[in-house]
Amino acid sequence: MDHLAMNVTPTSQHRNRQRGVSLLFAMITVVALSLAAVAMIRSVDTGTTILGNLSFKQDTLLAADEATRLAIQWLETQHKNAPESLNVTQRDQGYWAQLVPGLDPTSTSTSSSRVAIDWNNDSCRSQRGPTPAACLQTQAKSLANQITARFLIVRLCSEAGSSTVGTNQCPRPLNASSQVTSERGEINSQNPVRIGSTTMAEYYRIVVRAQGARNTVSTTETLVHF
Repeated sequence: MDHLAMNVTPTSQHRNRQRGVSLLFAMITVVALSLAAVAMIRSVDTGTTILGNLSFKQDTLLAADEATRLAIQWLETQHKNAPESLNVTQRDQGYWAQLVPGLDPTSTSTSSSRVAIDWNNDSCRSQRGPTPAACLQTQAKSLANQITARFLIVRLCSEAGSSTVGTNQCPRPLNASSQVTSERGEINSQNPVRIGSTTMAEYYRIVVRAQGARNTVSTTETLVHF
């Protein structure tokens, strides 16, 4: 009987050791699978967040495009009804009649001579970086999806006043037709000169900043002339 007991006991201990090792490997496998599941969930959450942020970014870009259209519309109205009004700065309308050296549209410049744009309607107090040398007012527009856009228009002239003054340097297109006629584009050897007139229109720089959900911000710039 003692001989049989001595033969059985080591076998039982060996089996117990195998069971312990199997349990250890099973626990390691469970932990690995748990970590993989957590990583997958985080990956899905990150992908969803990125897609959501891209959607918000697209909304602000579309809003910035709409704000640019409204700024051009304002310029067209001024140019048509009172063109001389564009020779002077209109601060409350977010319009500057001359170039602004050191303009910092994105509030990223570290220069002490930078000129900031009042995007938050708080006299640039909430902007980071050094205190700006000047803070330019903007015109605000409320758009769809609870997006607020502001724009600043700067005439690309060296000084305010009429662009016909010799000291006022304003970049202009080489040739711009201001009249459309029935002979436009027609090839006529008897009358080779097309009817029309040429205008000397200044360039205007339109800077737009649109802010939407989750503090998503888009800043765009557009050059136009009439």
